[in-house]
Amino acid sequence: MSNPPDPNPDTNPDTNPDTNPDTNPDTNPPDTNPSDPLLLSLRHWPSPAPEETSLPTLVHRIHTQRYFNGLTEDTLQAEINASASNDTSDALHDARPTTIPEPPHMVVAKSRMVDYIFHAHNEAMIALDFISLVCSLQAPEIATSSMSPMLKASVPVGCLGHSRLVRKVDKAEVEKEEKIAREWKQQGLVSAADLLLGASKRLGEEVNRERRYWREVLEIREGGWLVTRMPREKNGLGVRYGFAEATLSGIAPLRRGEDGGVRMEQVESGGRMVRVRIMRGGEVTGESWQRVGREGEGIMKSVRKARNSIYEEELFAEVMKEARMYAGMGMKTREDEATVEVGGVSVVVDMAPIDDPNHPFPLMTPDTQLANYIALSLRILLSYNHRLSLSRRSRPPPPMTPHKPTPEPMRLLRPITTYLLHTSHQTHLSTLLRRLCLITTTAGLSSSFTLTPFSNTVGRPITSVETAIDLFIHMLETTASVSLPGGWSLTITMRTALQRPIQGTQYVITTHHDGVSIRQMGEQRFSSEEEAGNYVWWCLERAVVNHIRLMGEWVQEGLGNEMVCKKGRIRVEVQEGVGLVLVWGKQGGRDRKEVWDGTERGRSLAEVLEGIV
Repeated sequence: MSNPPDPNPDTNPDTNPDTNPDTNPDTNPPDTNPSDPLLLSLRHWPSPAPEETSLPTLVHRIHTQRYFNGLTEDTLQAEINASASNDTSDALHDARPTTIPEPPHMVVAKSRMVDYIFHAHNEAMIALDFISLVCSLQAPEIATSSMSPMLKASVPVGCLGHSRLVRKVDKAEVEKEEKIAREWKQQGLVSAADLLLGASKRLGEEVNRERRYWREVLEIREGGWLVTRMPREKNGLGVRYGFAEATLSGIAPLRRGEDGGVRMEQVESGGRMVRVRIMRGGEVTGESWQRVGREGEGIMKSVRKARNSIYEEELFAEVMKEARMYAGMGMKTREDEATVEVGGVSVVVDMAPIDDPNHPFPLMTPDTQLANYIALSLRILLSYNHRLSLSRRSRPPPPMTPHKPTPEPMRLLRPITTYLLHTSHQTHLSTLLRRLCLITTTAGLSSSFTLTPFSNTVGRPITSVETAIDLFIHMLETTASVSLPGGWSLTITMRTALQRPIQGTQYVITTHHDGVSIRQMGEQRFSSEEEAGNYVWWCLERAVVNHIRLMGEWVQEGLGNEMVCKKGRIRVEVQEGVGLVLVWGKQGGRDRKEVWDGTERGRSLAEVLEGIV
């Protein structure tokens, strides 16, 4: 009979006394011939020892097998090749992976896995022994079959048992516990109700605040203001109260106040406005009003105040910029004001608080009215410049050049300065011509003048707001037609502009007469009122000389102002501060003269000439 296969292939039968027939007396009877091939034994095969079939032993044996340790693809291929060549023993011997090193991380992982397996097995066996020992009191036969040999040897069977306890109920204690439980439950319900009521109240207040906030935001939007998202803020709303073409951004966040109302940040509480003052001789003779009308209530008032505030700030900033750039045209700046000096009048522009109760209300005087007109004109001109900026942005951009053109400052002070300068020169011209006519009238001569202020703006069509303002911001022109004695006439054109080529006031005087003094006839240009005035007085002098010549008795000598006749010699002079002067006398005698200064009417020029003997 053949031996059964050894459960442990690594075990050498030559060294195992239990399986070697040569060393085991039970499997090799003494009367058996060793050389006999037929070996019979009437004894049963010995069963293995319990320690050899236990789970720890099997795990250790499996772990030490070569198929579990170091098995690779190369070793399997070597076994397949050896089996095909009927040389299994040599192939297996050659493919034994005793020299193949195992990776270190595999060794660590394998050791850890084995430790976990042993730990789990130990815990399971301890739990099984505990349950078996507890059950051994009631069913010892069944419980002992699942006990480990070590537990059986250490602890007697049935020494640990269990019993069910029945507790005696105390009604008073139960009622007390139930009462405590009810009190706790009631207290919890009351607390929960208070929390819910408080949360409901807070939620109601929050809803009211939120409703008021969105109602005021909707009011702002319905009022025509742009409500937009704040830049660099995820959930912030703001109102754009500035102007589209303004330099400043003009956007303020709309925050919710404690009462739910909209609160605008970055808005001054008081506010300031541009103030214009008129000064003569170092004293203030007129001041613009610093009062504002009713702007509404609530958030709309704040929005309008913010709009007005940023408008005034930009207006003052642009005024200061223009005054610094055109300082040579009668403008000068200080830290907080700009001054324009025209004809002995100083126009001071600065910022002042609105509705200041400590500042008295200005008296209604002509200079106060002028200051209000200037302040209003500055605001209109700023809006006009905004329109021009929008128009420039709407057109195609100019060609790109290496040098970026420098933007010109807004035309704010220059139109006003042009108007003041032109008005001052116009007043001087009107005074000059009125005095001229008065002098000639007292001398018994005929003269007249017609003055047309701002003649270049009269009769021109106005099709839009831009064309209406454009008439007054570039050049102003006043014309005067003067009729003088002796058939002379003058046409005076006075132009004022603070831009090239004039840069001030220019007088263009055209002379018309009977042709005797042909070389003085034509067009003359002057850049100052003094030069123009001197030329007008000279023309009056020539006109009087021509008038005397036309009387037929007196003859002009050359082209001068002296005339002669049989009676003697006369000289005609016109002096601005004196008037018309007639000087006569005989040669070697004392000169006499007659003056007509326009104050009173005496003898006429004709009467004086007739009285000369």
